Amino acid sequence: MRNIRCNILGAALLACLGMTGCGSLGSMSSGQMDWVQPETQANHAGTVYLVRGWMGIFSGGMDRLGEEIDKTGVNARVYQHDQCAELARTMAERYRNSPNHEPICMVGHSFGSDDSLIIARELDKVGVPVDLIITMDAVNETVVPKNVKLCINYWQPGIFGDSNFLRGIPLTQEPGSTGKLINMNLFVEGKDLREPNTNHINIDEAPKLHKAIIEHILATCPTRPVWASAHPGNRLVTPVVASSVSDEAVRTAAAHMGPSAGKTIAK
Repeated sequence: MRNIRCNILGAALLACLGMTGCGSLGSMSSGQMDWVQPETQANHAGTVYLVRGWMGIFSGGMDRLGEEIDKTGVNARVYQHDQCAELARTMAERYRNSPNHEPICMVGHSFGSDDSLIIARELDKVGVPVDLIITMDAVNETVVPKNVKLCINYWQPGIFGDSNFLRGIPLTQEPGSTGKLINMNLFVEGKDLREPNTNHINIDEAPKLHKAIIEHILATCPTRPVWASAHPGNRLVTPVVASSVSDEAVRTAAAHMGPSAGKTIAK
């Protein structure tokens, strides 16, 4: 049934590209499961798993975002929407056996946003927490699992009534959650992050949104020395990626985590 919905959405997208404005085309290449590693050698601890939307072709911004994150010294890997189940199984298997694993961050666009919430739910089943999820225009998944420490949901209302076509949705938290959820409507509290022609197809390309996302990731993924100091039992690895991010950028990122960042639901 989900595949049928995806095919219908795809046909509608192709029919409406001229009306909405097309984003740049993305890669349709699959991510490798060997990339799923609880410990990394990057300049910052943690891994960002990015998941493209339907087919990947309409998520060109996700590939560039992954490259931008990598340049800051945080390990970033990009996957396809149809790899959701395999990625969830692989992450659950590897992270459950690594209790002192580095931070887990996920970023999704459209159906990739749904996938990030589905993967987090599978990780919750094996007791693995997720440090950060950033969604851009989630489609059908509406509930953030209780193992997510922070979820930032960037969304835009649609023009097709109650349809899930070319729109995002506000999210809610699973009962019992102790994490924080920030719903940011890009026409209201997030209007400063929205470009003039931002729509569902190209929301993942918005430069201001990229900058905000990277700031949240840097606030979640500490530098290697900071991580080693807080986790003395873990082996200290020599970073292989040079970070170009200043301490001031990290402090700015932390400032964005306050309740004024958007509509916050916290327990």
